[in-house]
Amino acid sequence: MPKPSNKSDQTKASMMRAAIQLFSERGFAGCSLRDIANQADVNIGLIRYHFGSKADLYRDTLAHVSEPYNRACLAALEQARASGSVEQIIFSWLAAPYTHWEDGAILSGEELLCFLNKMGYESTELTHEVYASHYSFAHQEWKDALQSYFPNLERPDWLWCLTCLRGMYFNVVAHNEFALWGLPAIRDKEHALRRLASDMAALLHSYEHNELTPKNEKKLR
Repeated sequence: MPKPSNKSDQTKASMMRAAIQLFSERGFAGCSLRDIANQADVNIGLIRYHFGSKADLYRDTLAHVSEPYNRACLAALEQARASGSVEQIIFSWLAAPYTHWEDGAILSGEELLCFLNKMGYESTELTHEVYASHYSFAHQEWKDALQSYFPNLERPDWLWCLTCLRGMYFNVVAHNEFALWGLPAIRDKEHALRRLASDMAALLHSYEHNELTPKNEKKLR
């Protein structure tokens, strides 16, 4: 992401930084436009001038960071496809903001992950338009690449595995300054993501081979 080129761009960048920080910490409903203005040290009217409502600011900020996010994900995926490793395919998507993020004026790759984690808990009415227009392309490319390794996996099992992956993924990346369920935050996130990718690949193989489905429960006894 290029650095802001003039004072107006710098002001907008500072407002986006403040919005990302507060939206990530408190969620959309947990902070006001005035909170964001105070965090950015600007007049609330300036935010309204550049972005409009709080919802507009939220969606505009998500859309703004999507270009470098998609670029990072697709660059990581291209390398992973060349490796021929399903574990690397999974890891490439999980770790792209760590391994391929181009630091910019708005946020770091790790801050982006925290922001996207919060996005997943917001109402679809707020996020759907931005997700569909900006984020879904890179995600679909990754899903297509991954699913090519598991052509016989049934849709319910496939979706269940991806849901598990998302939950474990964000538990690794999105909790930095506080303990989660009494456990310390994971500091070596890249190593943890490699372990997660390996475990998820094993789980997907097990489901594809029907080793964990109810119809084969008797075989496991």
